[in-house]
Amino acid sequence: MPAATNHLRRTPATASDSDASEPFSEPTVSAPWLAVVAEKVKAVRYGVVQIVIHDSKVVQIERTERTRFDVPQGR
Repeated sequence: MPAATNHLRRTPATASDSDASEPFSEPTVSAPWLAVVAEKVKAVRYGVVQIVIHDSKVVQIERTERTRFDVPQGR
């Protein structure tokens, strides 16, 4: 599974500009729920942000965060 990145939208000009460590520009927020999603994505290090939709409308935003521990090699 690919590593999650902490960005909402990036449009690199060339293939060499696609490094995930580059800063991203803030999206233009046109709906209140977009700001909530952006804040939840910024706040999570490892985890999932889900958008729940009913009848083509966003009704809920869920965040599940994981805590990871380094496991010594050879175990």
